[in-house]
Amino acid sequence: MQYTIFNHNGKKTFRRTTILRLFAAIGMATSPVIVSATTFDLSAADTSTKPYILSNTGIPAQVGGKTWFDDWGQNWSLKVSGGGSGTAYAEVTINGQEVAGFTGDDGATVYKTSTPGIGIAYQVTYRPDVSTPIKVFNPPFRLDFSGAGAGGFFIVRYELIRLTDFLPAGQIVPPTVTVTYHNPDGTSKTFTARSGTSGQPKYTACTITAPKEIKLPTLYGKDLVNGVQGETSVPKISLTNCPGAMDSINYKFTATYGTHDAANGVMKAQTGNDYAKNVYIRFMNGDNTPYNQLNSPKKLTSYIGSGNYDLPDFKVGYFIDDINTVTAGKVNSALQLDVTYN
Repeated sequence: MQYTIFNHNGKKTFRRTTILRLFAAIGMATSPVIVSATTFDLSAADTSTKPYILSNTGIPAQVGGKTWFDDWGQNWSLKVSGGGSGTAYAEVTINGQEVAGFTGDDGATVYKTSTPGIGIAYQVTYRPDVSTPIKVFNPPFRLDFSGAGAGGFFIVRYELIRLTDFLPAGQIVPPTVTVTYHNPDGTSKTFTARSGTSGQPKYTACTITAPKEIKLPTLYGKDLVNGVQGETSVPKISLTNCPGAMDSINYKFTATYGTHDAANGVMKAQTGNDYAKNVYIRFMNGDNTPYNQLNSPKKLTSYIGSGNYDLPDFKVGYFIDDINTVTAGKVNSALQLDVTYN
C-alpha cells in the first residue's frame, strides 16, 4: 500500500493507492520426445548353437543346493545401433517344464532337465548394460533396447539346482534354449542358442569296500589234482555313496601278475625264490563258473542311480594244468579293482 501527499491551495491531501501486483502463469508449448531405438544388426549377429558346459561344476550335495550362474565363456556377439523410433527387444524361450516349489538365485524360475532330481535356472543379460532390465530371471525372458547403441554380447547364464536326495541313472540334458531378436521395423531372427551338452558335472566316486587279503587253504602234494581246487568265497565287495545321474557304473578286475588263461579266469602267481611253480589262481563267479572278463570292464547291472551297491559274489581257488610239473612253495597272486563312470 502506498500513500501519496498532494499540496492543493495550501492544504495537504493524502491519497491512499493500492497497487495490485498481477501474477500470470505463462504456458510453454511442449513437443513430443522422440526416443532413439537401438536396432540389432541381424546380418552380423552370432546365431550359432552352443552346448551346455556342465563339466566345470558339480551336482549340489543337498536338496535345494545350487551351483552358480555362469556361461563359461559361451555367449553371442550382437551389435546394436541407434536410429529410428520404437523399441528393439530380445526374448528367450526355455523349451522345458517349470518346477514348482524351487527357485534359483535371485528368484530365478527353475526348469526340469532330463534327470529327475536336477533342475536348471537361467539369467539373461547383455553386456554392456544397455538393456531394460539389466538382467532377467523369469519368463517372459525379455530385454528391451532403446536409445543406446553398443557392440556387445547377448548372454544366457545357467545354474543347476538339486531337487531330490535320490538321483536316478542317466546323464543330464537341459532344455533347448531359443533366442529371438526383434527390430522396430518388424524384422527378426530366431535361432537355437543352447542345445546338447559338453561333458557332465564332476562327481564324487563310490567308496569301495573290498578285502585286502584272501587266504586259501594249504595244499599238500598228495592232494594235488589237475584243474581247480581249494575254492574259497571272496568277502562281499561293496560300493557305497555312489553318484547318480550316470548312464552306467563299470568295474574291472586286472590281474596284477598277468593272466595264464584269461578266458577261464586263470591268473599267474608271483614268481621267485620260495614260490611254487606251475600253480595258478582262478577267479570265479559265485557259482564256480570261470570269470571270463579279467582285464575288461563289466557293467554294474544293478545300478539305478545314487546309492549303495554290492558286486556279485566271487570265489578264488588254485588251478593246476599238470600236477607233475608243480614245485613246492608259496602261492601269491593279486587283483586290482577299478570302478569307472559313464
